[in-house]
Amino acid sequence: MRIDKEWAERFARACVRVPWARRLSLASAEVLYSAAPQGRCWVVASGYVKLIDPRPDGDRFIRLIHGRGGLFGDRPFGTKAFHGFPSVHYELAVAHGPAEVVEVGRAELEAAALADADLAALLLESAAVRAEFLERRLLWQCTSPIRARLAAALRDLICYEGDRCRHGHTIDVRLSHQDLAELVGAARPVVSAELARMRREGLVQYTRCYFCVDDLDGLSRIAAGDASDECSA
Repeated sequence: MRIDKEWAERFARACVRVPWARRLSLASAEVLYSAAPQGRCWVVASGYVKLIDPRPDGDRFIRLIHGRGGLFGDRPFGTKAFHGFPSVHYELAVAHGPAEVVEVGRAELEAAALADADLAALLLESAAVRAEFLERRLLWQCTSPIRARLAAALRDLICYEGDRCRHGHTIDVRLSHQDLAELVGAARPVVSAELARMRREGLVQYTRCYFCVDDLDGLSRIAAGDASDECSA
């Protein structure tokens, strides 16, 4: 999800001030939880955390990758309006590289938000961003070509930070072709072919594990379905 850096830092600082909140440092690939938690939620302070849905047949896929400012777990104010899944919803939360998160109790976060208008506004903004992201993702999975899906996924991931990476490009994200294929709902060979095309066009550079974006504006045009981009491709 595309979250403004300054907003994300404000949100993380506000959550740290909630009673009983604590900061946790996660090693790469460390599992934070393996089933949907009850009564606890987390905000990413730095790095990335991926949410993985396991399947009964042993397969699994990446549903979402949260960067700085992402809220996940047992999110606040949802239990009164929505009573959850009819059975246990299994979900893995795994550090996608080294990460730092703020753990907070759902009840404590709700109480703090009711007493603090600024925190309540931040939570409302967080929910709105997530809803917009998921609605857009549902739309492009139904209607958008793979090229647009891929551009949108890369743009949203790197836009958590927007700084320059050590390679001289926009910040790099540790991500495999299979990870991207799961995020956009496409076969890995199809994704790899489209990535090769984007590299030839000067949009991205990548290795087996990292992606660096050279032309963020170009990715944004493709993600938005710019007709001129499709015609020139």
